[in-house]
Amino acid sequence: MKKEVCVTKEITEEEIRSACDTILKSKVFFKAYRMQRLLGFLIDQTLAGENGNTSEYVIGIEVFGRNPTDFVSEDPAIRVQIGRLRHRLASYYKENDPLDDIEISIPVGQHTPVFRRMAMTGSSSTRNGYLLIQPIRHIAERGEGQAFVNGLYEELLNQLSSLFGDVFKWAMAPSVTSSDRRGLSHDGNPAILHHVIDGSVRVDAERIRASIRLVDYPVSRITWARHFDRSVQFGIREQEELATTICNALREVVPN
Repeated sequence: MKKEVCVTKEITEEEIRSACDTILKSKVFFKAYRMQRLLGFLIDQTLAGENGNTSEYVIGIEVFGRNPTDFVSEDPAIRVQIGRLRHRLASYYKENDPLDDIEISIPVGQHTPVFRRMAMTGSSSTRNGYLLIQPIRHIAERGEGQAFVNGLYEELLNQLSSLFGDVFKWAMAPSVTSSDRRGLSHDGNPAILHHVIDGSVRVDAERIRASIRLVDYPVSRITWARHFDRSVQFGIREQEELATTICNALREVVPN
């Protein structure tokens, strides 16, 4: 269903809690107990208004059981968990229409959920255009960076597929040229290649910089570009967190 934001009717606490309960009982959140606790806590704190607190310190202690005497005020691991929660919410709404048209989301860079009433119009369909992601280029001298880039690419493919549906590797894409951009979506309906995601990663002694660009394929024009800087760590957690940040940024600019 096509979704449009509708703000003509106030959203009640009862509607929010009902929508949250439905989300937590879904297969996307089934047995994801940590994500269940995190979403429930964030909603409780948000509904508490001025008495609520969604700081990383409070989340670490109340949700993840950190020791107050050892826990610092800011912890990257908490931001990773918030990113995973955003990813699960996006996956949930990809598979389900919002209960009573109430959508719950967590904006990038925030810990506080946002509640929106969505007007449902039109008929259910896939995206009308393919989104392709080219292999991420590694343009640094440090050898260990290549494995990180390969893992980042795989993580991006998984997360972008959850967010946007029809996402393809360049090598697996329908045959397209500048004069023939048509292919078939997974249900056999016509689809057009509209956007290509192009990126590179550079590594020096102090940081990893991922440069991501969104290209309007028909006119070969870069419509959006952004750098994402991280400290030099090459683990799976860093791949996942960086991919989540990139996907959430793309979510704001890729047309639906």
